[in-house]
Amino acid sequence: MTDLVDRLRTLFFPPDPGGLRLLAALRATLAGLLAFGLVLLLGTLIPLPITDRILAFAIALFIGVTVRDPTPQGRLLTFAFGPLVAFASTAAATLTSPIPLLAAAIVPALMFGAAWGNARTPRWGALGMVALVAYLLAMVAHQPPSTLPARFLVLVIAGASVALVRGVLLPERPAQELARLRATIGRQLDRVLADIAAAVTGGGWTEARRRSLAADTFRFGDTTMLAQVRVAALSSEIRAEGNIWMHLLTIALATERVARAAVQDPALQGAGPSAERDALAAAIAALRARRPLPALPETPLATTLVLLDHLLHDPPQPGGAPPAAPLPPAPASLRPAIQTAIAGGLASIGGELVSPNRWYWAAFAAFVMFQGTRSRAESVAKGVQFILGTAAGVIGGTLLAALVTDHQWLSLGLIVGAVFLAFQANVASYTVMVFWITVIIGLLFGMLGFFAPTLLLLRLQEAVVGAICGAAVACLVLARPEGAVARQAAIEALRALGASLDASVAALRGGTPDPHLSALVLTAEQRMRDLHSVTQTTWFGRGVQPEPVRRMALLLEACEQWARELGRIALDAGALHASSDPGAEDSRAAIAATHARIAALLPRAIAHVAADAPFAPAAEEPVIALGRARDDTPLQRADRLLLRIEAALLNLTTR
Repeated sequence: MTDLVDRLRTLFFPPDPGGLRLLAALRATLAGLLAFGLVLLLGTLIPLPITDRILAFAIALFIGVTVRDPTPQGRLLTFAFGPLVAFASTAAATLTSPIPLLAAAIVPALMFGAAWGNARTPRWGALGMVALVAYLLAMVAHQPPSTLPARFLVLVIAGASVALVRGVLLPERPAQELARLRATIGRQLDRVLADIAAAVTGGGWTEARRRSLAADTFRFGDTTMLAQVRVAALSSEIRAEGNIWMHLLTIALATERVARAAVQDPALQGAGPSAERDALAAAIAALRARRPLPALPETPLATTLVLLDHLLHDPPQPGGAPPAAPLPPAPASLRPAIQTAIAGGLASIGGELVSPNRWYWAAFAAFVMFQGTRSRAESVAKGVQFILGTAAGVIGGTLLAALVTDHQWLSLGLIVGAVFLAFQANVASYTVMVFWITVIIGLLFGMLGFFAPTLLLLRLQEAVVGAICGAAVACLVLARPEGAVARQAAIEALRALGASLDASVAALRGGTPDPHLSALVLTAEQRMRDLHSVTQTTWFGRGVQPEPVRRMALLLEACEQWARELGRIALDAGALHASSDPGAEDSRAAIAATHARIAALLPRAIAHVAADAPFAPAAEEPVIALGRARDDTPLQRADRLLLRIEAALLNLTTR
């Protein structure tokens, strides 16, 4: 029973590092409410239908959610463009409504523009989505052309409400967000340590404990990387606090070492003395409480715990080059946009057969199947999630709408709450978001005075039609098999790895880190996490990628971890060149030789992956601990890291 409650809580309130998603949902909902209230006041001066209030609420909401420009100036410009784009779309829907065929034909074109813009820049993606939503809302409202001037004013109020909320009432405060992320990092570190403590006190590792440790370590790395991105965006504001970016990177690497050492430590395999396990348990408890560590035995886990303890008590060191943001991914092809337009067109036709008045529900269901998906399996899975969320929402929406009939303010309050929960679940739990949106539709039509249970059943039917059309397009039109997606992700990861290694080695040999080195290190980590996401995609509990592909991804993830450690050493290259290490020149020569061999191996590895050459994993991959060897200088350690990467790439290309 407890496990079921935990799963439901995770489903409806998924993990939210630093509360960033919660704050974004709060901003968007507040902007929608402000726009709704202002239009309600405007209605006391000029006659406005209730649909205009809903239009203001929805457009403010979508502008608030979709605008993600990296700079305040960029966001302000997109806020200004939003109402103009929404009005142009609303006017097109209003003027073409007497010609249903033309009005329907515009929908796939808008879907193509939204999908294409989303693959290019945040601004065009946001404006494309706002245009599509405004068009669909105008089709629902069926207002005459004479209402267009008033609607323009309504849309301007919506855009101004978003700017007011995000610029004045709840402004972006990246430094505070970073502080919350760092607090979350501490809590997630405790979860990793708790997983290890369970193995120490429980007599060793079980499959469930290994899975829990892997999941918590991956989540910890995700949050740390998110914090590093925020630090890179704020490098000019927080330099007085020391090099936080480097400190976060070092803690992330140390935590990953602890997790690996824990899995491999003989004391946790049932082979170690109970006294060793007791000492390790006491050390983990002290580390979680941020107390001094007790005396520890000479074990791999003990060594990594001592290193992590030092890092947690040492403040970020001043100095170092200011971090740079990760590089953006390469622009996507036209394939998703073409698939979206074709699926939207087919769904419009199919939806028309089900209901001439609500066919756009089917078109929108087909549209969302291609947003944020990379392969046919992911698109089909998203369609299934849409149907499941809609089916659950039909039940919930019918019950709620029946309970609050004729209570407009109560309905409005429930709509606001559902909107907040829908956008709070956005990205993290798509099925839950669709559930709340379906509930909102039921409450909204109930507030307008013409709700019937058959309305939500019709939405479910249209959702099924849209999902079927989307699945057919995903599988038959410019289909992208799962294997091709994995190969492309692996190639991008290898290229990012090569760029990170080139910059790190250049700094180790020349003494001055590339200003973009931190960005290259973060980019390599992001590309590797993209690969991990692709290879871990499941379909009804089963992986869509064969086991050799997942093992290849694990091998490349190890390379990326070693490259991150190399980048950490390279970012402090100035101190290395100032030291008086007598063997430094020999170490640099060895680094140059190893890097030259890796540079020759990388094209072979990329060609190997691109050709879909077989990768036959060995019975057990060689795992080398990342802990410092005795009397090991940083340059010698850098060479050893490069040797490990070289060995892994040879392993990849010769199997």
